[in-house]
Amino acid sequence: MKGNQKVERRNKKTSGNSKYLIKSVIKAFQIIEAMSVHNDEIRVKDLSKKMNMEQSTVHRFLLTLEYLGYVKQTEKHGKYCLSLKLFELGNNLIQTLDLHSQSLPVLQALNKKLEETVHLVVLDKGEAVFVNKLAVYPTVVTYSYIGKRTHAHCLASGKVLLAYLSQGELHEIINNKGLPRYTDNTITDEEELKNHLAEIRKEGLAYSFGEFEPIVNCVAAPIYNHMGQVLAAVSVSGPANRLNGERLKEIGAEVKKAASDISKKFGYKEPHQDNLMII
Repeated sequence: MKGNQKVERRNKKTSGNSKYLIKSVIKAFQIIEAMSVHNDEIRVKDLSKKMNMEQSTVHRFLLTLEYLGYVKQTEKHGKYCLSLKLFELGNNLIQTLDLHSQSLPVLQALNKKLEETVHLVVLDKGEAVFVNKLAVYPTVVTYSYIGKRTHAHCLASGKVLLAYLSQGELHEIINNKGLPRYTDNTITDEEELKNHLAEIRKEGLAYSFGEFEPIVNCVAAPIYNHMGQVLAAVSVSGPANRLNGERLKEIGAEVKKAASDISKKFGYKEPHQDNLMII
């Protein structure tokens, strides 16, 4: 009943644009909502009664939703139930919404302590996206702004995000986006990039020495969620004459700590915390 009330409310809101709506999509989501209200395994027969639809039609919808990973069929009884995919999608959205607020105090403290430009970067559709920037003035870091998208392989933060992808995901991004050269220091060879990413995973830090802009150097570290997946990257950028190799190494420890502090807010536990020796 509750599921039907939701649909009725939506119908009132969208009645003016109803001619643009795709009925099969509406039906699919009505089935998902009906299954969520049922909150248990359900037979095709019972679901078809609940939806006032033909069994064969409901079954085709369920097969499609199962193919997409949104429902699953139990082996014993042949009933259907929702999978965790919707939860995973919602969880990803929540984490994205929380990312800015949870990270901001840490980024502000890092920016104030180092007096250098601090970025928060995520990977979206194979591109590095700047979701926050705390600058210092005057600054030479003019290439970035909140919402800017660019290739990931030329940024320290971007390389961090690429480093923790599967080989298949990385290969797909390279095929789709390429490895264009921005400066003489940009890595443009796939095998060289893969070797470089392996070093990043080993150290937990990525460096960029004038790879996007010749006069700007950068260091970045990964932010993890509660499942140990890389959620974003935090980076510190500045002029190459000030952030030379030695200084970047020093700053790297601060960046890694900031990333760790943000990761803990998302429930991440350092590996050693779960591997204590019991005597």
